[in-house]
Amino acid sequence: MKPPVSKFKVYGNSMLPTLHEGQEVLTFNWGKVKVGDIVVVQRGIIKRIVKVEGEHVFVEGDNRVESTDSRHFGPINKSQIVGKVIYYPHAKYCL
Repeated sequence: MKPPVSKFKVYGNSMLPTLHEGQEVLTFNWGKVKVGDIVVVQRGIIKRIVKVEGEHVFVEGDNRVESTDSRHFGPINKSQIVGKVIYYPHAKYCL
């Protein structure tokens, strides 16, 4: 069983301006996700849900110019979602 909360580090610029390289986020790993949620998918990829169709979700980075996402690899299965981002400190407080 997955722990209820996990910590992940942001890599890359695909979620700018919301999340910055090196920032840490906390995820809640149980429950449902919806359009607009920021999620961590397998392999630590962090994206925003833009569409939900049954068991499939489409994810995109907030920085669409630098993001590899569902526009490139198609929808992902909900089972590939590790957790929903519930907390991310403002970037100016991150080291």
